[in-house]
Formats: sequence, C-alpha cells, structure tokens
Amino acid sequence: MTAPRERDRMITLSHVPADRLHELTHLQQHPGQYANNGAQMILDDTPDLSFHAIHADGELVGMFKLDPLYAQRHDFAKETDLGMRGVLIDMAHQGKGFGTAAMAALPAYAARQYPDKGRLVLTVNLLNPAAYAAYRGAGFRDEGGIYAGGSRGPQHILWADLPLTGTAPCSARSSTS
Repeated sequence: MTAPRERDRMITLSHVPADRLHELTHLQQHPGQYANNGAQMILDDTPDLSFHAIHADGELVGMFKLDPLYAQRHDFAKETDLGMRGVLIDMAHQGKGFGTAAMAALPAYAARQYPDKGRLVLTVNLLNPAAYAAYRGAGFRDEGGIYAGGSRGPQHILWADLPLTGTAPCSARSSTS
C-alpha cells in the first residue's frame, strides 16, 4: 500500500482545552518566520483567547488562536468579528498546502465555535507573501486596509465571512497546487 499524497490528506480543526495545551509545544517555525513557536504561543494569556489544533490525517501539523474580543483590541474590527491570531504550521509540514486547506475550513469551524460572530478577521505582515497567498487562496478578502500597529511592521487586514448556520464541514483536503 502506498502512502497518500500530501494533497490527499484530510485536514481537521479542533479546540485544544487548557489542560492539553502542552501537546502544541513541539510545533516549530523556521528561524525568522512571523509566528512564535508553539511553546511560546501557548503562554498567551489574552482574556477569552482559545487555542485550536490543525491535523492532517490525525497528525498534528499546526495551530492557531481565535479571539472573540478582537474588536476590543483592534479598532478596525466590529463587535461581531472574530479575530484569528498566531497561525503556525510546523516547519516539517510547510509548503504542503496544509495552511491553505486549514484556512479554507476555518470559517465553517469558527462559525460553530462562535455562532454569534459574522466575520473572521486577521492581519498578516506585508513582508510575509507566503502567508498572504495562503489566506487569499483560502478565500480571505483584502479590502485594502493596513494595520500599522503590528509588532513586526505593517500588516494587511484580511476578512472572511462566517456561514450563517455554522453547519458546513470543518475539514478540507490539502492542495499543493
């Protein structure tokens, strides 16, 4: 039996409760990338922040954080917006389409987690074209807004609508195209 091609692997998203955050600590970025490593990311004690895992066929490949109080921290967001922060795809799994597939699955997943929210909002550094391309490839819109308050420089502001029902599947196939 042959191993599945990377693009055929199923991506799933799941909430990680506080007592299991240690499972994310081994996730690493390449030096110089924009997100912190997993061990640093789980130390974020921002009120109401939630942590989520990205799996490919059951294997942990990444993580992200959702922030329901994003509008209180960023004046460009509305109260009905859900913020996404700190996306990390482990360096061993980058370039395989997992990030784009996870971001494509994210709106349906986020709608189920936060049914009172209408849009997903995130910022991505202007000097991070790979992440920008992944978000845009996953359906996030760039309406031209720039957030100048990023800790590592100016950032694009990207948006994705959340489904009204929140009943769409929260998994996707990765794609290397």
